[in-house]
Amino acid sequence: MSYFPFFMEIAGKGCLIAGGGSVALRKAEKLLPFGVRIMAVAPMFCEEFRELDGVRRVERPFMPEDLEGMMFVIGATNDSAVNAEISRLCRERGIPVNIVDDRENCTFFFPALVKRGDFVAGFSSGGNSPLAARYIREKAEESIPLHFEETVALLGAFRERAKREIPDGREREKAFRRLFALALEGNGNVTEMDLENLLKGERHEKDT
Repeated sequence: MSYFPFFMEIAGKGCLIAGGGSVALRKAEKLLPFGVRIMAVAPMFCEEFRELDGVRRVERPFMPEDLEGMMFVIGATNDSAVNAEISRLCRERGIPVNIVDDRENCTFFFPALVKRGDFVAGFSSGGNSPLAARYIREKAEESIPLHFEETVALLGAFRERAKREIPDGREREKAFRRLFALALEGNGNVTEMDLENLLKGERHEKDT
């Protein structure tokens, strides 16, 4: 069964990571840039995890009370029985849960991620092969143009202005295509004169 890739706002939301080893650390590192509030629970944390900023660490075994207020949960302990119990409790409470390397106990999968500012792409094999997902992620990273983050930010900043000045949806789409091409060519840099000329060009085409 394939899984649908929802893109959800998680900034400020609670996430529990059960586990303090290198696998749990990697999950925390991937999540932190999205502004999520992470609480990690483990009897012991590896040195790198201890040094990671932005995570609330609790040094003790997992307790069911740890699930309170969590938007989603990641189980990455080295005890399969504990991971299975975390999965069971999350399912009972309707909390999305990912158990590392245990497809049957997951209700969502952690994708292989590419992030460039607000541009985010996630790749998943439905739990069949994380290696395959990572392979495609690496190929995708290689294909992303330089300064793509700036290009995406520019398009976002232009959106409201385009809505005001180009009411026709088809003409607006043409403007965005031209702006996208300009931004790629200029490594994310487009002058105000370029924007004015682009808007004037679209208005002129509509008038004629």
